[in-house]
Amino acid sequence: MQKPATILDPAGEIVEKALVVFHPGPGSYTGEDVAEISCHGNPLLVDAVMGVIGATGLARTADRGEFTKRAYLSGKMDLAQAEAVGALINAESTCGIGMARSLLAGDLSRRITGLGDELLGIISGVEASFLTDDEAYDAASLSREVGAVIREIDSLLAHGDSAPKRYSGVVTTIAGLPNAGKSSLFNAILGYPRAIVHQESGTTRDIIREHLVFSGVDFLFHDTAGIRETASGPEQAGIQKTMDILRQSHLVLYVVDACRGLTREDEPWLNLGDKTIVVMNKADLLPRPSYGLQGEKVWASAKYRTGIDELMDAVADLFPLGQPGVFLGRHTFLLSRAREHLAHCLDALDDGMTPDVLVLDLRTALETLREISGDSVGRDVLDRIFSDFCIGK
Repeated sequence: MQKPATILDPAGEIVEKALVVFHPGPGSYTGEDVAEISCHGNPLLVDAVMGVIGATGLARTADRGEFTKRAYLSGKMDLAQAEAVGALINAESTCGIGMARSLLAGDLSRRITGLGDELLGIISGVEASFLTDDEAYDAASLSREVGAVIREIDSLLAHGDSAPKRYSGVVTTIAGLPNAGKSSLFNAILGYPRAIVHQESGTTRDIIREHLVFSGVDFLFHDTAGIRETASGPEQAGIQKTMDILRQSHLVLYVVDACRGLTREDEPWLNLGDKTIVVMNKADLLPRPSYGLQGEKVWASAKYRTGIDELMDAVADLFPLGQPGVFLGRHTFLLSRAREHLAHCLDALDDGMTPDVLVLDLRTALETLREISGDSVGRDVLDRIFSDFCIGK
């Protein structure tokens, strides 16, 4: 239900004419009765409307993430889905948006619920063996069942190192000695002249950034100043920025003049990022040009855009497409903990431990999994999760 409304201050003066929409619970976002006011976007008008509302004493400014927190507490979504709201808002990559949407749709929650049901069944069977004299647990069967749960957790944890990078975007830095052709390679990868290219060395003084989606994965490319120890002035400042971004990089494309080859000057700068691909540029100037992947290097000509497709294929191979099970740190931590308890249960089983000892690990694993969906979680954890949200979400 919606209708136009005139908002007045305590003196009866018109503050704003707005549209008010009433969302009755439990169908609203939070599950409660909610009124939504749409007014003009001028911050002064918004502050004035908020002042009028606050002066009534009937309302206050929401805490960070409070709307989503209320939705969770009222059962509109579980905790993993509530976290997905924040992940969706903060996503800076198209891949990240897809990952957050999957989490919000409950894909992870359904798999966690399934794992919990499997564990509950296993626990019931083991407990029956020491609660009654009629039942006895089968050690081999128990080992198979627990092993199946562990394999399912492993599938969720697969690509755990690359998942956060794919969510935020793969930080990719093009680096190398001056005049190796870094900016030319940058332009060739993008497909248009984004960076200035000049035969004089030291042309690039600042970092140029571009966002490129390739093979379904977001790459945040950085063209950087050429690295050399003898630089000074503005060039030295540019090199310092290069060093800073290199240490943050998930991937470094280290560009080498193919006519010179790798030299001792290059050695200090190799492998500063998580992963490195050496690009032998200007291969067209060799007596016998050769392009593409050869060993651990990619030979290319940025000038003629030869070997670029092979280079990008090599980049894509390092970050294969495929929706990872988890990408938020809390989920990864809890799944890893649950796996540890299940692995300990298998060890205890091999050691011939009694059923009551096995159940301790099984129940701890179950409670750990339930923390993901929020079925078993403390208030301090909730406060920490929602404190990362912005106001009004």
